[in-house]
Amino acid sequence: MMAKIIWLNIPGHGHVNPTLPVVQELVRRGHEIIYYNTEDFRAKIEATGATMRAYPESLSGTMDFVDLMRDGNLVKVTVMLLEASEQLVPFLLDEIRCEQPAIIIHDSTTLWGSICAKLLGLPSVASIPLFIFEGTKEGQKPLDALRMMGAALPLLPGILRSRARLTRHYGKHIFQKDYLLPVLGGLNIVFTAESLQPPSTVIDDTFRFVGPSINPQTRQGDNFPYEQLNRQPLIYISLGTIHHTHTEFFRTAFEAFRDYPGQFVLSTGGQTDIGPIPDNFIVRDYVPQLEILKRADAFVTHGGMNSIHEGLYYGVPLVLIPHQIEQLFNARVVVSHGAGLVINNLSADGLRASVDDVLRTPVYRERAQAISQVLHQTGGYLQAADEIEAYTNSNIHLSQGS
Repeated sequence: MMAKIIWLNIPGHGHVNPTLPVVQELVRRGHEIIYYNTEDFRAKIEATGATMRAYPESLSGTMDFVDLMRDGNLVKVTVMLLEASEQLVPFLLDEIRCEQPAIIIHDSTTLWGSICAKLLGLPSVASIPLFIFEGTKEGQKPLDALRMMGAALPLLPGILRSRARLTRHYGKHIFQKDYLLPVLGGLNIVFTAESLQPPSTVIDDTFRFVGPSINPQTRQGDNFPYEQLNRQPLIYISLGTIHHTHTEFFRTAFEAFRDYPGQFVLSTGGQTDIGPIPDNFIVRDYVPQLEILKRADAFVTHGGMNSIHEGLYYGVPLVLIPHQIEQLFNARVVVSHGAGLVINNLSADGLRASVDDVLRTPVYRERAQAISQVLHQTGGYLQAADEIEAYTNSNIHLSQGS
């Protein structure tokens, strides 16, 4: 049964990228997807065959969101999500009423998506591109809790005011009872393997662990000089799309490895002020990450969820340099499975020693390859599409039956 689906997301590559193969597959099956995000993501989204619609220009744009994430204060992100919901809910209520979709799919951070689904009585699916740390022992460590509380206290009045305004307009039922984030749906699609997810009291039978959503067809083409990959080992370095402005890190990497017997591929994310480039480095603004990871012996990464899963999907051990608490949690999951190590205090000597350790200690690659086998056994974007399709059809039948 073909259905119209509204998909709501935030302007973040780590949240959008896992959805693209799923959207493309649902469109291929004949479903109509109307996908809301900022203009920065139009090309990516339209390439899947979905209809892309932009949020109002008055909404804080991608750079605001990226700046908040780069700052590392997730409480500021919560404030932004609440304030964005105040702007977006009235706009989207009108849009969704006009479209009359069968379901709403929203990212686990898009409060406005969950609120609209509840107000309109529509079934909802949450797209969860993160580990669930709510309700876990990991999320309850005293030092982490103190750090989060310290960051939250100055912003708490703003959070309470924004939440109170939304409650006054729409009612208390628009928020979940015990926690604000992640916002969940009647079906919850998690883009990891269940065996990697720390045990959580939040997880119930509405959760489906589909593994990483990887389809190279949804990635942009490249002109990467693969013929220049003529040294071994091959080490790939990337801080993702949020932390690429840390030019001091790039210079530290050059210092650490300029005389290292290997080949380095560095993605700058568009940053140009990085200094002289050593001969054993290939530096590009953007790198075909999947293709490089297929060939890599180690991956130096910030610890974003996409990067972790793509590295482990290809059995590559990780050297993790987290920049904010969510990435630190992610890194701890990797370390707990023995597939990498964490650098807490970055230096050229420490970076070089960590890469040496990962390359020379076979157990890191063995554990990464074991996780790779697990991830390859998950259903990925095809299972996600199956689950969404089945959930949509069951709700359509229920609606027709009533």
